[in-house]
Amino acid sequence: MSGFSIQDARDLGVFAEQTAERLAQAEAHSALEGDAQIEERGWLAVAAGRVRAALERVETALSDAAPLPEFAAARKLKSEEFANAWADAIEAVFDAIVANVSANGPLVEALFPHQRFASLRKPGNSAQNFWREFERRAESGYVRRLCADPAYSFLPPLLEAARASEQKVRELGMPKPLPEAEALALREAVSDAALALELALRQARSLVEAAFAVTPNAPGELGLDTKPKRRAQRAEKAALPAN
Repeated sequence: MSGFSIQDARDLGVFAEQTAERLAQAEAHSALEGDAQIEERGWLAVAAGRVRAALERVETALSDAAPLPEFAAARKLKSEEFANAWADAIEAVFDAIVANVSANGPLVEALFPHQRFASLRKPGNSAQNFWREFERRAESGYVRRLCADPAYSFLPPLLEAARASEQKVRELGMPKPLPEAEALALREAVSDAALALELALRQARSLVEAAFAVTPNAPGELGLDTKPKRRAQRAEKAALPAN
């Protein structure tokens, strides 16, 4: 069997998650059979354990491989999520000042002379300009003095949360290029983990068949006779000429 691509590994992970849930249902089904099925339930537990362990390895490998180009779409979605969290963090600073001090006092004027929060949720220069101006104002002597005042103890954690959110957005927006050798190692780790998961799924099917040898319809009823399909295999099948 050839190695797994990143997308095939992700698809296999989804399939394995569904299989793990079905194995749990199978154990419950077996429990209804009473004491006669105790040993068979043990086989199902072994099957579930193998699938779960192999699935965790795949999930870890995919998480480590997040910097690869194959995850560009996922990074874009994550960047949008972080951008919204960043906007929320900025607005939380404003809301806290209003709640704890005043809506039109000098602190609001110092940090938010122009309350154009909508620009934070628009990608591009508007959000970047807003942040540069806000960061400059947050570092002013006046704001720093207030941050040291116990009466304004609510302010420093909120400003730090805003900085941390902005940093996440910036890091996702400018990913560091991976050396070719490192990218290859990450892809190989994902493929190896997926191959181990594929093996665990085959072993699980064999254990399920053994556990339900006296009730052969059970695997089909529980969806445990389904097999994963690789994207390459699906594409090849679709390309075959019709008879």
